[in-house]
Amino acid sequence: MPLKIKFFLWYLKRGVIVTKDNLLKIRWKGDSKCNLCGLDENIQHLFFECRVARFIWNMLFITFNIQPPKPTSHMFGSWIRRFAPGLRKQMIVGIAAFCWVLWLNRNDAVFQNLFAKSYLQVIFRWTFWIQHWSLLSKEQERRMIEDGCRQLERVALQLFGSWKNQKRLVWFASRSMAGLSF
Repeated sequence: MPLKIKFFLWYLKRGVIVTKDNLLKIRWKGDSKCNLCGLDENIQHLFFECRVARFIWNMLFITFNIQPPKPTSHMFGSWIRRFAPGLRKQMIVGIAAFCWVLWLNRNDAVFQNLFAKSYLQVIFRWTFWIQHWSLLSKEQERRMIEDGCRQLERVALQLFGSWKNQKRLVWFASRSMAGLSF
């Protein structure tokens, strides 16, 4: 991963990313609401509880049967350690890209008033960053990462790629918004 992403993850782990709740602690006068869903913004909300985050975590579960972590301390602790050492590197790249994409989407909404038109857009942005960073990996690891991205994209397109699946999309979105896992 690029160095700036390693710094980003370090800030995330330490809980000092500049979310609105952290800004309020230093007497910022802005709105504390998440631009993506309207609830109070904090690190836990942005990366785990916001409807966008829950939706993407549910896609990870549907595609790979991976239960999402709860807080960031769990994600960087026992959750990541439960994976085999050979798979752990790929998971770290994937989760780093996941968090980075959520951060970019949040910043697009806050600073440019731009919102993803669909969850597919967020998923493909996620797989873009994973594949981009995989170029820094060894050949075998890169192939595993690329295969995982193709599988994720294929499942996402099967679920949401056609109007025939509109009822499935509504059901899936309502489950994600309710905070329910599969």
